[in-house]
Amino acid sequence: MTKIKIKANLKNKNENHKYEGMGIKNKNVITYNDENVITKVIFDNIITVERKKDYFLKIYFKEGINLEGEYITNYGKLKVDVYTKKLNIEKNNLKVIYDLKINNEYIDTFTYNLKYSIDT
Repeated sequence: MTKIKIKANLKNKNENHKYEGMGIKNKNVITYNDENVITKVIFDNIITVERKKDYFLKIYFKEGINLEGEYITNYGKLKVDVYTKKLNIEKNNLKVIYDLKINNEYIDTFTYNLKYSIDT
């Protein structure tokens, strides 16, 4: 396990949420606490992002492909579909542009950026 510094932001047409802080990198998994929301990014053949607080959200990214995720709330399980328009992975940097649908309803196009460096 390695302590890392993180700069992340998630934006759509109405919001631009930013996070700067610390996290942990363990092999191909980055975990950080974004305003009491535990966020986990798993780097593999398919990129996985999990967010957990009063809800559980798990979405998958692979460029050019629509993938079904999980969204479990206090009100039950909702259908989540993610179409990854662009996926760019570079050294210590992830950028994803994707369309999000919940229960077959288009929500918005989102851009997620994650930059990290080893904490020294």
